[in-house]
Amino acid sequence: MLLISLIILLVCSINYFHCLSCFKCMTTNFENDTCKDPFNPIDNHLEIDCQATSNGRNGLFPARFCVKISGIIVDVDRHVNRSLLQKSLFLRTCIIDNIMDSTRSSDSTGNFRLKNFNEIKSVRMQGTITVCSSDGCNRTNTIQINRILLNFLIFFLIIYYFK
Repeated sequence: MLLISLIILLVCSINYFHCLSCFKCMTTNFENDTCKDPFNPIDNHLEIDCQATSNGRNGLFPARFCVKISGIIVDVDRHVNRSLLQKSLFLRTCIIDNIMDSTRSSDSTGNFRLKNFNEIKSVRMQGTITVCSSDGCNRTNTIQINRILLNFLIFFLIIYYFK
């Protein structure tokens, strides 16, 4: 019975060996923005095994983090359309490198610059950047169930049931 329980536990935790799954969307229509908060996952794509580029490397690699960037565009470079000023921008995607590593925090609020990030050439924003590392975590700020704890609970329930 213990062997069966261990096999089930292993099968339940297999997704830890895959890439991270992240929601991917970006504000492209300011009048009907499906990427904004409150976020509706039905309107947006959850990319399973999300892959991203990395600075200094060619190709796509398994993502280590999901990111949500939200804010208001406060300035644009000369070659960017000035009609973007004061517009709300939302971006959800996956990344390889922790862009928040220097702050030792998972989110940061303030002024920041997006340059050559996806389709954005160069804008200055006032808003929030949030980085996380669990599947679909760039959806909204909700309570996430700890999968390891859930797997242990299933394991002990199976052992108790087969006693």
